[in-house]
Amino acid sequence: MIRADLHLHTNVSDGVLSPENMVHECRMERLDVMAITDHDTFCGSDAALSLPHAPEILPGIELSLGDMPGLHLLGYGHTGPCVLRDRVRELTQLREERARSICRRLAEMGMELNFRELERKRHQCHAGATIGRPHIARAMVQARYVRNMHEAFEKYLGNGRPAYVACQRMNMEEALRVLHDSGFIAVLAHPLELNLEDQLLYSLVKKWKNMGLDGVEVYHPSAASGGYATLDRMARDLTLLVTGGSDFHQEHNPAQTRIGSTLPAWRRGEEDLEKLRERIRSV
Repeated sequence: MIRADLHLHTNVSDGVLSPENMVHECRMERLDVMAITDHDTFCGSDAALSLPHAPEILPGIELSLGDMPGLHLLGYGHTGPCVLRDRVRELTQLREERARSICRRLAEMGMELNFRELERKRHQCHAGATIGRPHIARAMVQARYVRNMHEAFEKYLGNGRPAYVACQRMNMEEALRVLHDSGFIAVLAHPLELNLEDQLLYSLVKKWKNMGLDGVEVYHPSAASGGYATLDRMARDLTLLVTGGSDFHQEHNPAQTRIGSTLPAWRRGEEDLEKLRERIRSV
């Protein structure tokens, strides 16, 4: 049976493993197929694709959308130049400006952070890495302004908190258009993290399918506690692709799952993966 994890994050966005170490760990977990889907950047995925002895790698990305909190799209496609890459570069610049604004707000509250040092540390991780709220939160912990990252977000960085700065994002309509114009497949990430009633979620997914949504990430850790059956049935009833991934960010953290953690439940994974490959080839 083919072993695949199609939702992985490196230190290019908000994970802790470098693309090189991520590939190594995926080999240790005996994965046949992997996808690095860093937030709003291809740098991690591109770096992994250049490495020798890697499992099969699907070029991927995770886009944060502005329609509602927690709404993300996973995109799977190719490595060539495209509209999506241009749009993502624009969003990266806006993300850097946002990080600067957050640091200014923290400084006004007496929590001075050295932005150049943050940049230096990020570029040590990877030349294409950008600074996001998790990196700022870690710097706050290191400076002893807060005890842990949870406190940083709960008191200062979370939505509606004093240092929060809204981030410019694509909406569902624009993201689907840009993904498809670029030859990418669009998959709704971790739908249960939207915290919607089943009927409302079904209605929204059906609406997004009519707008061009290609698939649903059914086998995600957020669906494990309630079982995957309802999501799986919804996706297949709507003739959408079914995907799965661990959403892995870091090791040795009880709140995070292991690479490949959803594989035992994803019984039709090989069949679903081939359908995804076929759809990518057909675009």
